[in-house]
Amino acid sequence: MAGAPRFFSEVVGHRTAIELLRRAVQLENVAHAYLFTGMPGVGKFALAHAFASALTCQSPTGDGEACGECRSCLRLAQNAHPEVHLISPYSEQTLIWQLWEGHSTPREAKAHQAGVLGRTLNYAPTFGKRLVYIFTRAETLTEAAANSLLKSVEEPPPYAVFLLLAPMLEDVLETIRSRCQWVPLYPVDTQEVTQWLVSRHGVELSLAQRCALISQGCPGRAWSLATQPQSLKLWDALADLAYQIATEHQGTAPALRMAERLRHLATVDISLPDDTEAPADAGGKGKAPTRGALLLAMDALSTWFRDALWLACGGDAGRVIYRGDEERLRQAASQLGAGRLMHALEALIDVRRAVERNANIPLATEVLMMRLLAR
Repeated sequence: MAGAPRFFSEVVGHRTAIELLRRAVQLENVAHAYLFTGMPGVGKFALAHAFASALTCQSPTGDGEACGECRSCLRLAQNAHPEVHLISPYSEQTLIWQLWEGHSTPREAKAHQAGVLGRTLNYAPTFGKRLVYIFTRAETLTEAAANSLLKSVEEPPPYAVFLLLAPMLEDVLETIRSRCQWVPLYPVDTQEVTQWLVSRHGVELSLAQRCALISQGCPGRAWSLATQPQSLKLWDALADLAYQIATEHQGTAPALRMAERLRHLATVDISLPDDTEAPADAGGKGKAPTRGALLLAMDALSTWFRDALWLACGGDAGRVIYRGDEERLRQAASQLGAGRLMHALEALIDVRRAVERNANIPLATEVLMMRLLAR
């Protein structure tokens, strides 16, 4: 939680959602559960953390903001609040033993990772006004964990609030999402992201503009790109791979070769917002791909093919994301046409979601390339 916003005023964008949450605090009309959805890096965790700060604050301001001075706010600032609990995936899944005691717990799991709801839910808060549970990736809840959570989300103690974060509404079990107040988060204006990078983080203007453009309205991702040079290098390398895919002949051998190239590119060490890094089970020689780098790689490929589709449909070249690569994009648009480009994007979306759900990386990349090279 270190560095996460403690005030709504520190969250970039999302004014409608912020106003909704402020009013809930102002009017003491807080729901028992909220579901925040949006793209990785769009700001789900930042907003949920600021909301948790306001929810637990002993003396919130008149506009629904945390005071920043009470005992609860000070403990949150020290990243040591005993009543704000983060529940993140363990080895890519959020498991039932993380929520409740009495289930088999791996030896290597830290004590605070086990049975957090069972240990805390029945005890009223003493530092702040509420207990807050933030599920950083609610889409990774196993069926057993989700079903066990249902009763608590439906009828929690009056002092408990659940904040669930997920990419899409449909990613969360219907019985749980129907009991949550939905807070959708949409991409932030690129200019606003640029200004935020420059003023808040001291990023040089031209770099901030490029990262904001590439992030497509996701401040967390823009910040990751701006502070991790290897991310931008990977992004540029993926343009070359995308062009090779667009001009390569179909066949199993080329597809396997391209899949190996993608896995090689995705071995860079990258951390992405709203992601929990875990060892990949990739085969092959050398360093294994990281999940974060592979997801970024597929996002870059998707952007390149989307740019080509935009040009194939007669779009203005000045609005592509891959600036400077317009000639190759036009060639791909002419060679593949809108239909094949849409097929490529569908394949990338399908496989990306499979990787998010812990699919086998070598198999996923090979299936992706077989679909992309299918003509």
